[in-house]
Amino acid sequence: MKLQFSSKALTTFELVKKNSPELAEKIKSILKDMLLHPAEGVGEPVCLNGEFKEVWQRKISHNEYINYMFNNEVLVVISIQVNESTKNLEASEIKLEGFTEDEYNSVMKLMSSNRGKDSEPKVGIFWYNRANKTLFGVVSHRLSDYTKANASDGRITCSEMHEDVWKKAYYKQRFENNGVGPFIGAYQDKPRGRIFYNIENDVFEVAVGKWLEEFPEAYDLILKEFDLPPEKTQPKYAVHWDIGMSWR
Repeated sequence: MKLQFSSKALTTFELVKKNSPELAEKIKSILKDMLLHPAEGVGEPVCLNGEFKEVWQRKISHNEYINYMFNNEVLVVISIQVNESTKNLEASEIKLEGFTEDEYNSVMKLMSSNRGKDSEPKVGIFWYNRANKTLFGVVSHRLSDYTKANASDGRITCSEMHEDVWKKAYYKQRFENNGVGPFIGAYQDKPRGRIFYNIENDVFEVAVGKWLEEFPEAYDLILKEFDLPPEKTQPKYAVHWDIGMSWR
């Protein structure tokens, strides 16, 4: 089981580690126990009621709690409730250290070398919102960022998986955006696809399910989003990207 934090929970945990190391160690111990058996063990775990009926809570100490959700694959820490005096938010500081002249010149040169490259062809993944006729959940990387060494069986694509991207976006939407957004349900239940670059044939392949035949307007959006040259791009069908299909 993987352990993930919401951005809110991670911020709190980092402050606790900085300002109260002993409490941080106690929280770490509870987290380890949670991964072993999420619904029982240290901290008197209890499932909450009402609108938070999917959320579990464990006690750290008096009036201090860890709130979390879990399934068979991932446990997500939604929030860590500790006393304000414990995490000492006001004591948190950011100290900036300047670049040396050589370092500054180096990073400016790096940024300058990337100017204008955003319009280069890209590989990646996406979903299509049928109601709004827009792409969402897009992950893209310039083809020039890869080499033949990154290829598998003559094709290049991004390493990100639809399932992993969906999980992160779902939990953020669920707990930081009041459940509002497109990431609802299972990742494979909405039209999706992946962009490959076929090295041998020198073409980009838009791997999709049969859904593209029903929503052909999505193809132009894909070409524009990934800056793909139409004359060197081919839509390709595979059952894996049909709605409701996955490798499982």
